[in-house]
Amino acid sequence: MNPKKVIIIAIIIIVCIVGFFVLKTNMKTNVSIEKLQQIPYEYFVLYAKNDKTGVVDKTGKILIEPKYTNIYIPNPSKDVFICSNEDESKILNKSGEEIYKDYEEVTYLETSEATELVLESQVLKYKNDGLYGVLSIDGEVLTEPIYEAVTSLPNKPGALLVKKEGLYGVIDITGKEIIPVKYDSITGDEYCLQDYGYALAGYIVSTKTDTGVMYGYIDYSGKSVLSLQYETISRVLEYDNTEDIYLVVRNKGKRGVFKNGKQIIDFNYQSINYSDNSDVFIVEKTGKYGFFTNEGKKILDTKYTKYGIAGDYISVQDGENTILYDLNGNVINKDKYLSMIEVENSSYFIAVNEEGFYNIISKDTQINENYTYITYAFDDYFIFTNTENKSGILNIWKGTVLEPEYTSIVNIDGTKLFEVKNEAGEVSIYDSNIEKVYTMHGAIVEKIDDKYVRMYSDTQIQFFDNTGKSVSNTEVFKERRLYAYSQDGKWGFKNKEGKVVIEAQYDIVTGVNKYGFSGVKKDGKWGVVDDTGKVIVEPTYELETYYFPDFVGKYQLELIDTLHCLEV
Repeated sequence: MNPKKVIIIAIIIIVCIVGFFVLKTNMKTNVSIEKLQQIPYEYFVLYAKNDKTGVVDKTGKILIEPKYTNIYIPNPSKDVFICSNEDESKILNKSGEEIYKDYEEVTYLETSEATELVLESQVLKYKNDGLYGVLSIDGEVLTEPIYEAVTSLPNKPGALLVKKEGLYGVIDITGKEIIPVKYDSITGDEYCLQDYGYALAGYIVSTKTDTGVMYGYIDYSGKSVLSLQYETISRVLEYDNTEDIYLVVRNKGKRGVFKNGKQIIDFNYQSINYSDNSDVFIVEKTGKYGFFTNEGKKILDTKYTKYGIAGDYISVQDGENTILYDLNGNVINKDKYLSMIEVENSSYFIAVNEEGFYNIISKDTQINENYTYITYAFDDYFIFTNTENKSGILNIWKGTVLEPEYTSIVNIDGTKLFEVKNEAGEVSIYDSNIEKVYTMHGAIVEKIDDKYVRMYSDTQIQFFDNTGKSVSNTEVFKERRLYAYSQDGKWGFKNKEGKVVIEAQYDIVTGVNKYGFSGVKKDGKWGVVDDTGKVIVEPTYELETYYFPDFVGKYQLELIDTLHCLEV
């Protein structure tokens, strides 16, 4: 029997959008910046089959029955649920009690752009006497109702755009003013880092003058970097650096570059782009290209009609000749290439020649074989595909270290391990010494976290660390109450002391997740048990899923763009 379908929809935790922050001091500016961390999910919006919404908690318990047209949860760790129907809107807590009733209106912070929705996780806005103020998610008044509008700032979570007397300023989520209310427009510069999200993004501000709109730039701390005198300003986004701010600026129709407020490339170009792996600016004037370092030092004159740039190398077209230079402007060779591909190791790049074959080039060596595809793995290792569509592994100095006999090979993200598949459906893991670690038929390999990898099939599960060493599930999931075990081809669960809690009776189990639930499969159908050994759902779900399903209570979660759940 197919289960009924309901949907849990939640704001996905994307590193640059949702999170809570830990303060850290930027040594250069002595200003506290915020390091992004993940908000734990305690509550989820439930979309029921009747097209109504409710709320469930992380145990799978329904807190708010699905009877509302829409529900927003601004912070998935707080029981503040904005519930609305066509004719009413109210805010409820986990007990179903109405809260924040002493205001004309309380709602989430939307962006100023109708096409984009960002829910600020720590604050709400309220309305009294026709004007808006800001509340903390716990109900503390952060600002008086003095603004015509309060919205989130696109690509700058934690910064609130406020409007007063037709002009704009910015406050933070504590109500502190960052930018005075005096500009005609303010936008975030979109700079985003893995650890800090948009915390180091600055602000592009503008004012209207008799000669047109003039732009300036303010950094994340509120310090003015460029005054309001430029035609356009955009920030270079493709670099991972907490100290420097690179801005491409147009003045009198020509573009130049500023670094931390100091001009390093003159206003002399029609376009300027940045190569992040090579830390090189590409400048263009009347269809000719030249190159500068990120300190503004010229590498090559602006005279080339075509270019390719990768790692420590620049390939340029000079008339009929293709010339390869290093980043100091020294000639490396004069072979012709259709394209160049950057790799993480700047000592190498991948080039495609005029016949369409892939080559590997460094300053000291060059590999020219009839490879139809090459991708970089790590260190000196590359994965290649030959003309027979078979994949192998080569080392730039040792040559082929795994013969091209496989249907696919990938480097497991964030590790020095390879996932290798053959025509028979066998999946193997190889370590950095190109030694086979384990083989499983029809397996799926996936990262669990930064330290561990899981390999599983319909009947087996194995865990490995990032070096390929086999580890136990008790090492991987140290805080779990139950651990899967196998006996006579069946699976069950033991506690930390090794005592059997659920006999080995299932064909496969997913293992207990962070919410305390495990999927269990028997005769082709899935069920759910919790970390006390209680059966939540007998194996009755017929799920079409390639990966192990994940559960919260009786609900199946699929983290794609939304969280979906299936109910018996």
